[in-house]
Amino acid sequence: MGFSVYYAAVGTYDAALLDGALEKIITPLSAEYGGIAGKKVMIKPNLLEYRKENGPATVHPALLTALCRYLAKHNAAQISVIENPAVRTAEAIVESMGIMPELKKLDVNVKNCADYQKTAMPPECRYHQLEIASEYRKYDLVIDFAKAKTHAMMTLTCGVKNLFGLIRGSERLAWHLAVGRNFDDFADMLLDIYCLVKPQITLLDAIIGMEGNGPGSGDAVQLGFLCAADDALMLDESVAKYLGVTDMPVLKMAAKRGLTAGYQEFGEIPEVKHIRLPDVPSKRLEWGVYFPVKLRKLLRSMLLSRPVIDRNKCISCGLCAQKCPPQSLKMVNGKPVFDYPECIRCFCCQEFCPKGAITTAPSFWLKCLSNVEKLLRKTASLIRR
Repeated sequence: MGFSVYYAAVGTYDAALLDGALEKIITPLSAEYGGIAGKKVMIKPNLLEYRKENGPATVHPALLTALCRYLAKHNAAQISVIENPAVRTAEAIVESMGIMPELKKLDVNVKNCADYQKTAMPPECRYHQLEIASEYRKYDLVIDFAKAKTHAMMTLTCGVKNLFGLIRGSERLAWHLAVGRNFDDFADMLLDIYCLVKPQITLLDAIIGMEGNGPGSGDAVQLGFLCAADDALMLDESVAKYLGVTDMPVLKMAAKRGLTAGYQEFGEIPEVKHIRLPDVPSKRLEWGVYFPVKLRKLLRSMLLSRPVIDRNKCISCGLCAQKCPPQSLKMVNGKPVFDYPECIRCFCCQEFCPKGAITTAPSFWLKCLSNVEKLLRKTASLIRR
């Protein structure tokens, strides 16, 4: 039978059109989980940055409001909007959208991710040390609310990439540094987050999307549809074919790992033009922003946590070297030696060590950056009060 992907043709962010479209595409999906009534619902929206009305960098405020209105109408017991924007807080961005009063009337709680925990990953995952916001575990229903955007590294971002926002901001920079050199490695990390969280519903805002130099500074493009699915990866695969995206690292690596499955499409299938994709980044532009090679190497050495060996516990079995995906760990004189510039921080070595001889050591500078991030967010919250 597979998964279900629902489409609705919507030309504008008119409230009546949005309400009707959400009824068509969310209701059949929520029915798979017994409906909305009585459930605690978490919305994880893309709130990268709100600069102007109809800006393509974030989900549209009218659609976020409509989604909360839909959940309230269907008697959700609790509605929370939880996100970890790159710079400002979720509350600050929602306030700048001008929708906070209406969300408060709907008794919607807007807050930043805060409960970060190192998480045991599913066995099919490649990376085994992810510190991820764990709030989603406290809810009956998680809605991954994404924006259709181009992306310098991932070509197109929809449901799967949006879950990267559950990683702490300072850690997101570290992951870019760790695996951003190889787009397939980065896609694998995104798929690991998807395998862990598995949101019950993914909703995509593709009424106005982004093309060109995404994900933050591309151009707005009229796409004219909403899409919802019971699987984020299948939504990505379905939408990519309509937008003309044939080379998408997330889909390529998902197929390689056997994660793709069958799906059926329902509703008003979009007839849209193929979007203009970003230029292929050079090695010096691999994160969509300018980082000279020397600066990139310096940041990697300063910010990344690293695996370290306790030689007193090590029994020289060599299993860590055998399990190292990039082969950046070698046995030298019977003991493991790390090539840190080539290490992708998957921490497979730590997972497979039978004696617990390998641990992770966060860098001093990463600790400082994380503390600064916490202080800035706390200060912003106090100022708003």
